[in-house]
Amino acid sequence: MRAATPSTPERISTGRSAGPRGTSPTEAYSAYAEAANRDPEAARALDDEVIAAVGEAGLVDAAVTVAVFNGLVRSADGIGIPLDDTMLAATAEARAELGLDSYAGAANSRG
Repeated sequence: MRAATPSTPERISTGRSAGPRGTSPTEAYSAYAEAANRDPEAARALDDEVIAAVGEAGLVDAAVTVAVFNGLVRSADGIGIPLDDTMLAATAEARAELGLDSYAGAANSRG
């Protein structure tokens, strides 16, 4: 996950073949990232499974990656980078329902 960790690509591609429930490294990373974005407590519940699939360093890599991406999204929102057309279309109903288009920053994404 991190370029600064030379063993990471090897660990992901050839490392541990499966966790306690047959979880592959890819499945473990995906499940962790999805859980961490939706419900951090659920991500914590996956710690043992992720460690079994990719090791402790892999769990740290996953947590750091989630944190960096969340920070990038917040930064993009904060400086006014507009949503792309696909995201704009996919979120139209939710944005209208929540009244998000009435915020000043929404002007950055209007066509």
